[in-house]
Amino acid sequence: MPLVTYQLMRMPQLEILTKAMPAAALGLTTKLQVTFVDAKSKKPVQGITVVAFTDFASRVGASGKTNSKGVASLGFPGNSVKLELLVAYSPAGYWGYGRKNFTLKGGTTHEVEPVDLAVPDFAAILYGNRPVDAGAGVTVGVIDTGVDATHPDLAVTGGAAFVYSEGDAGGSGPAAKQGDHGTHVAGIISSRGSLNPADPHHAPGKRGIAPQVTLMSYRVFPNSGAGAENYDIIRAIDQGVKHGCDLLNLSLGSSIPDDTVHAAMKDAFDQGTVCIAAAGNDGRKPVSYPAAWNVAVAVSSLGKKGTYPASSNEVLDEVAPFGKSDSKVYVSAFSNVGPPIDVCGPGGGIVSTLPGGKYGVMSGTSMACPAVTGAAAALLSANKTVLNMPRDRNRSIAIVGLITGAAKTLGFIQPLEGVGLMV
Repeated sequence: MPLVTYQLMRMPQLEILTKAMPAAALGLTTKLQVTFVDAKSKKPVQGITVVAFTDFASRVGASGKTNSKGVASLGFPGNSVKLELLVAYSPAGYWGYGRKNFTLKGGTTHEVEPVDLAVPDFAAILYGNRPVDAGAGVTVGVIDTGVDATHPDLAVTGGAAFVYSEGDAGGSGPAAKQGDHGTHVAGIISSRGSLNPADPHHAPGKRGIAPQVTLMSYRVFPNSGAGAENYDIIRAIDQGVKHGCDLLNLSLGSSIPDDTVHAAMKDAFDQGTVCIAAAGNDGRKPVSYPAAWNVAVAVSSLGKKGTYPASSNEVLDEVAPFGKSDSKVYVSAFSNVGPPIDVCGPGGGIVSTLPGGKYGVMSGTSMACPAVTGAAAALLSANKTVLNMPRDRNRSIAIVGLITGAAKTLGFIQPLEGVGLMV
């Protein structure tokens, strides 16, 4: 079996490839420093990764991380520098920060907004009105970096690790590196938190789209943070079918067509299990595999102006064209597109669960994919005729029909939105 490695489909952090002329090289002992604080409390925020580009195309610039005083030391000499782009990646509980084409001055203070679970993100605006029992009777498998079953707002029924290089050890919990991804994906689908005190589930918190699904976690990404191998993904898909999963969420992808994973997905489809896959985040490039195969439901990402702070780095993904029915909606700049796209989902600035009982923000087709999976689970739960069909190819065709039949066009061309957004 030829080895193919798959990567996560969240928006990756931008990195410096060439450092700008450092202060030390010019005989200077000081570096340009900036401070980041909580926009509400004005207290310093530690652990923010600050990346500043003087030449974005060539990835030239400097980076630093805020200390306990919220101060990040960048390598630029002097007390000011003209930037093409500054992005800041915040720790759990905060939005990021983004700004283009300005002069950054040393000693300045910048504010990052704390996550407010009372303010709905794009996914909650679209799907927050689903009933508390949405998803009941439907089993969903998350093939990812593992899910934190100890999170108070997540209920993980079972799963396993499928990482051959680790002897399949370690279980279905989050990987040591990148483990936050799978937990975030799972929360979009089925977190059980609520800000409504009358809700029988946990409060405060955030409720996913289909909180009553039976959730299975299949970890295929190793603890090292490396990519997932096709052999492990195949085994996870097969196990998901054996566990009776109705839907499998694949927020992962590769540019390389892999016949073995394709065959596993086809076998799953023939046994009544539908795979929903992220299109990829290469910026309008062709749809990644496995989403590019017609046996998958391929999902592109949408964003909506006003569903995230104006200072957040999600603003950087706003790009034309904008929706005809809602001029604030756009297909995220990072999203891959093309004829394989079936539907689109909210993937820009999505708040969801993180390991350790936390909440945080991520963007990517990795987030749009579970939004569609959650909406599909809620829809399937409400349609007992399809849910109770014999587990065969006809059942999968009917499930896909439910998904595409519930989608409404936003006025984009098909390669951008497929048949549209599930409503």
